[in-house]
Amino acid sequence: MFKKIKDKKFKDYDPEIIAWQRETKEGLETPLMYLFPQPGDNIKEKKFFAVKDYEKTLFYNKGELIGVLGGGVYELEKKARIKGTEIVWIDTSFTEIPWGIPQSEGIPTKDGYIVGLYGDLKLKISDVKVFYNDVVAGTKIWTVQNLKEWIVSLMHTSLRDIFKTYTAKSILLEDRERVINLITSKVTEEFLRYGLELETLNVIGIKAPDDAEKLFKEDKERIEYFAKQKKNLQKRIEELKNKLKEQQDLLLKDKITQQDYNKKKKQIQMFIDEVQDELKKD
Repeated sequence: MFKKIKDKKFKDYDPEIIAWQRETKEGLETPLMYLFPQPGDNIKEKKFFAVKDYEKTLFYNKGELIGVLGGGVYELEKKARIKGTEIVWIDTSFTEIPWGIPQSEGIPTKDGYIVGLYGDLKLKISDVKVFYNDVVAGTKIWTVQNLKEWIVSLMHTSLRDIFKTYTAKSILLEDRERVINLITSKVTEEFLRYGLELETLNVIGIKAPDDAEKLFKEDKERIEYFAKQKKNLQKRIEELKNKLKEQQDLLLKDKITQQDYNKKKKQIQMFIDEVQDELKKD
């Protein structure tokens, strides 16, 4: 169906080559995959397809998966240049996503309170076949926003198994760190089942229900709790600002392009805005 080729030079844009021409969309609207053919495409006019190092492709013929391919340029055999051939590009670079489960749609605790939580994470698609089959599941367009919605849905289900064994006070105070470690472990395991590799998961805050005052028997305990929440938020903002400064330094040293810097800046600022919004609520 295809063969990998080397030492052949191509023009910057060659109409005979199929490739994922990235759009300028950024943030949550960034696409994570591309399908060929699109409406109006004619595979008979194509002789090659290209895969970048941070992409992988799934090559299908009449619905059958022929291969999973990494970076390189591939020549299409004549028998593959027919209707029924489909190529799916998937971005396998790391993606950072802010997430949150609002209290109105929160997780029930052992003693019946509803708790919300929020944070951010960084992951990549490590098994494109599993991801495409079990997560994308036939959808033609898949963006960071789609992945974020899917993650929140999965986390909602996973966290129920953890929270049902802890009281609200235990989650918010006594066993807070243990619960966060359990969340990280559970989510990491669940993601692997769907072809996703989790690099970091930050639980920035856990939102107590409005009537949870009675959980805190002493004023000191309550004040310490909210002070710690605020400190965690402020610390996260500082970390993100330092991360932005690192990107600025890389730009000044010509280690990244202006385009890469603008993309990172927008992404980091999105995280900062989300944390600042939570800080205003507390």
